[in-house]
Amino acid sequence: MHNARIIVRLALWTAIAAVLGGLERFIPQPIPWAKLGIANLAAIIVLYGFGWRSALLVNVLRVIAVGLFLGTWATPVFVLSLGGAITSVPAMALVRAIGKEHVSVVSVSATGAFVHMLTQFALASVLIARHSGLFIFAGPSLIMAIVSGVLLGLIASWLLARLPESLVRDM
Repeated sequence: MHNARIIVRLALWTAIAAVLGGLERFIPQPIPWAKLGIANLAAIIVLYGFGWRSALLVNVLRVIAVGLFLGTWATPVFVLSLGGAITSVPAMALVRAIGKEHVSVVSVSATGAFVHMLTQFALASVLIARHSGLFIFAGPSLIMAIVSGVLLGLIASWLLARLPESLVRDM
């Protein structure tokens, strides 16, 4: 029964992440190629409540679901999103593990956003642009990612303190 409850909670967080990811398409973007990443709220919450493997699973399933829903499956956009989703969770988990109680949710989230964006630029330079000139845009994009990561970290911290334990913890 315990495993079934965890599966249901992770499915719920995956669905929340997918809906947020789909809705984000309708939010104006401050930089044309840089989204706010609100779907990553679910991964941050799952990271703190269920661990990095569960957060990685939620993130990957979210990218697949959004790719299927929005028609970006098997496109460069999908590959960039998947790459960022796969690298950001271990980076957040590492910062959290190294910092223990001295690193906040905000710092963990900002790290994830930075690594996500950096991964996307690296993949884009190999798969799309095929030259390092693309990195001219990296500075503003990485700054935007950090700002977004800080905002999402504040929201995630607020949610972790207020959502019922049964929803955000492996009980």
